[in-house]
Amino acid sequence: MTEWWTYGLSDFLMFSPQAYWRLVARHNDAWWPAQLLGLVCCFGLMVALRESAIGAQRTALLVLAAAWAWVGWAFFWVRYTEIFLGAAWLARACGVQAVMLLAFAVMPPAPVRYVRRRDRNLALVLGSAALAYPLLAWGTGHRWLEAEVFGFMPDPTVLATFGALLALRQGGWRRAVLAVVPVVFLLLGLATRWLIGFSTPQ
Repeated sequence: MTEWWTYGLSDFLMFSPQAYWRLVARHNDAWWPAQLLGLVCCFGLMVALRESAIGAQRTALLVLAAAWAWVGWAFFWVRYTEIFLGAAWLARACGVQAVMLLAFAVMPPAPVRYVRRRDRNLALVLGSAALAYPLLAWGTGHRWLEAEVFGFMPDPTVLATFGALLALRQGGWRRAVLAVVPVVFLLLGLATRWLIGFSTPQ
């Protein structure tokens, strides 16, 4: 019998790295070429956040709400539940985030805050990272079908959300509330990456 201390954390995963990346490939293949719309929306989000007008800020929140809702349903609920028992809860969390983004988009604007240059620059970096995230597949030896796109996979959607929260001129408690779910997903994403790695599935 193998002793318990010989196990690693990855041994307690419900799925193998190969199963995960095959699922990502099936997810992308099922919706192609809608991912191109995701890239366009991510670019549009970055453009909207450069504007200080309330309309542009609300548009950014609506784009993010749609992205979180779609990731929650199309990826977590339809796909990820096949290999991970907790996926349904992640889908619900995405739904909560989408509802909050939608609610804050239609609420009367809060007092406008000053956005520091450092925050704007970091927001641009995060938005660019979300837009370029699919290139990570090429850089790590994965097939293009395993690329992760904003609005279709959680990690680039989380990056874009953090960038948006930094650039939003609506400050106060709203930004703090909208950051809770993305922080949880960031930690979960980092843990998943650490356990399954970016390596090419065999």
